[in-house]
Amino acid sequence: MGNDPAQLRDLVAPDETGARRLLSLPGCWDGFSALLVEQAGFEAAFVSGGAVSMARLGRPDIGLLSVVEIADVVLQIRDRVSLPLVVDADTGFGDAGNVARTVRLFERAGASAIQIEDQTFPKRCGHMAGRSVVPLEEAKARLRTALDARNDLLVVARTDALAVEGLAAALDRAEAFLEEGADWIFVEGPRDMAEAKEVAQNSSGAPR
Repeated sequence: MGNDPAQLRDLVAPDETGARRLLSLPGCWDGFSALLVEQAGFEAAFVSGGAVSMARLGRPDIGLLSVVEIADVVLQIRDRVSLPLVVDADTGFGDAGNVARTVRLFERAGASAIQIEDQTFPKRCGHMAGRSVVPLEEAKARLRTALDARNDLLVVARTDALAVEGLAAALDRAEAFLEEGADWIFVEGPRDMAEAKEVAQNSSGAPR
């Protein structure tokens, strides 16, 4: 495997009954951690912005890293492993021009997919207090920019609205992102199994 997005898509393709399998994406932050993920038998990995921030800077995930620093990590990981990589793109690192550049850089570095979120810039880790999200129309525009800038990689649309506006708003955003063309969606931070199940049972059957 490698950074062919079709390989990643196939891992979660529905079977003949329409059911999808669970795909585990352990987080990694450098070539060694990615190698451990691969040797442990996992089929894909997640390049975590939070993990990179803690490993490189010893600081929390509060938007301190630049797009070039993350792209460099992806290059290092891709040089060592052939796993499909979902890469944390935060909010796209700025305005529409930055979002487009982020997508192009990450794709050239070897990303199979990127995850882009609807937080304000600079973002905060999804497990921290004090998060805020941009208006839905702005989030949709950010997503459209990412989709227009890609060649083949998958785009995972993440929403942090659950902690800010509640579960219903988060599900509405996820559905809106799918309508815009997102390949996968990610609702950050279900607070219990009931909310996790509700996320899983909604969103038009897309990977999530």
